[in-house]
Amino acid sequence: MASDNNVTPAPMLIDRREAARLLGVSPGTIDNLRTRGELQSIKIGARRLFDLADLRKLIESCKGGNQ
Repeated sequence: MASDNNVTPAPMLIDRREAARLLGVSPGTIDNLRTRGELQSIKIGARRLFDLADLRKLIESCKGGNQ
C-alpha cells in the first residue's frame, strides 16, 4: 500500500477563533468558558490555545445537562 506524503495532520491545538467556529459560538463565549474554568487552555508564548480533546469533553458535559 502506497502512503500519501501530502496529507497534513490535523492540528493538536487551535486558537480561540477556531474553537469558537467549531463549537458554533462567539470567541467571547470561548473566553467566558475559559475564565469560568469550563474549558481548559494552554498558553504558549503570547498565544492561548485549546486542545481539541477539551472541546469534545465540553460537548459531552453539555450533553449530560450539566451546562
